[in-house]
Parts: sequence; structure tokens; C-alpha cells
Amino acid sequence: MLISYKTILDNAFKDGYAVGAFNCLSLENVIGVIKAAEKLNSPVILQLAEVQFPYSPMELMAPIFLEAAKRSKVPVAVHLDHGQSFETCARAISLGFNSVMFDGASLPYEDNIAITSQVVKMAKAADVDVEAELGKVGDTTEVLTNKPNEMNDDIFTNVEQSADFIEKTGIDALAIAIGNLHGNYIATPKLNIKRLAEIREKNNLPLVLHGGSGTSEEDFKSCVHNGIAKINVATAMQMAVAKKIKDYVNNNEKNNYIDMKWLMIEASEETAEYHIRLFESQGKA
Repeated sequence: MLISYKTILDNAFKDGYAVGAFNCLSLENVIGVIKAAEKLNSPVILQLAEVQFPYSPMELMAPIFLEAAKRSKVPVAVHLDHGQSFETCARAISLGFNSVMFDGASLPYEDNIAITSQVVKMAKAADVDVEAELGKVGDTTEVLTNKPNEMNDDIFTNVEQSADFIEKTGIDALAIAIGNLHGNYIATPKLNIKRLAEIREKNNLPLVLHGGSGTSEEDFKSCVHNGIAKINVATAMQMAVAKKIKDYVNNNEKNNYIDMKWLMIEASEETAEYHIRLFESQGKA
């Protein structure tokens, strides 16, 4: 069933679990995620990031996401991840996404507030929820590759600023930076759970963790128990599918495309099931 993003996150925030938000780049990813969610009776979020549009166009993926959500036996939200402009958010809303993220974290603070506020105003007119980002969620290629220990307070979400940002924009969820990174980790990051707890204490709003792939189970649990209500999963699923296909090709003289499609579904389902259990959302549908 297609359920509002805000409802799914508010329930998670209130009851102390997190919902997996899975970046799905194919039909096989979507089928696998829904199978895992229904198996474990868990709410789930299907999402697509703007940087993924070249190989998974939003106009083609939106109908798949929405039909899968409507047919599902569990609550599902359909979300635009890391929208890079007001215009992209507007396109997603016109296609039926029931939540959008505007990512203005790299902009000057006042510009981030201004554009996020415009997105919120537009979205609320269409009964769509909004996520925004504050702080620097880095990329593994720019941080860990060159300076593996350079994770300091300057890139973390500021506690006082988070409250000001939420008040001025009217967002429904805030993605924060506490040492998390996008991409395939070459080292296990250590998240600043103290900063997370301070942000949670300051704001009565669901918080979001991006760059979840590669985070330790211990840190994931600490995040879930300190206000993170949504955790993005992208790289982990891509790696699982790639490994499953690689193993198949290496161990079969004759490769069958249909077999590969089933393996993609299987890898997606396994990845989603693992994270649903880790985030403690099983049985919460």
C-alpha cells in the first residue's frame, strides 16, 4: 500500500526503529525489496537519486515504484533521493512521488534555507513530504582515499543550526552529517553518536542517515536508538547484485539471462532483509 513518507517516519521515530530506504535502479531491485518487506512485515521506502537518472530514468522508474507500492501488502513510500534542484523536485511530484528530498547541503546556509522552503511550499500544496540535508555527508573518494582520518566537527551538522533550519523550512525529516559517507567504504567509519544524540535532543523530528553502506552494525544500532528513523541503502545492494552475477558467470559455462534476472531479485531481497532486521523494522507494518 502506498503510504505517506511522513507517516512511515513518524511511526519509526516514535517507536524507536528505522525504516530502510532502498535505492532501486531496476525492476529486479524493486521486486526484491518488496519481497523482503512483505516477508518480514516491515514498512519500506523505494527511492531513486537524481545522479542515478542517466541509467534509471525517473520517468520510467516512477510507474514501477508506484505500482509496486500500491500492490504491496505493507506500507511503502516512493521517494526522490538527493534532488539537486527545485525543478527536479517538481518533476518527481508531477510523476507521483509522495516525498522528495532537496539536497542543498553544499550551498551557503541561507541559500539552502531559501530553496528548501520553496520546495516545501510547493510540495505541501500537493500533499507531498520533504526531506532536506544539513552538514557535509562526504564521499568516500574525496575523504577516505586521501585523508582517512579527516573527519572533524566542521563537517558535522551543527546542533543549534539544525533547530533554526527546521523551524525556517518546515521540513518533515532532516538528513544529518555525523561522519557518514556516500559510496563504497575502504575503511569502517566511526559515527559521532554524541552529536546525533544532541541533535535528537534539540529537535522533535525524524532524522535520516545517508551513506549507510559500510557502517558497523554497532553504529547502526546506536543510530536507530538515538533518533535515526530512515537509513539509506544503495551501495550495499549494488555490490550484492554484482557479486551474485559475478559468481554465476564464473561458475557456469552457459550463462542464462533469465537466471541472472532471478539472481538480481534474490540479491536485492537478501540485502533488504538483512537491513530490515538490522534496523529493527520487522513486524512494524
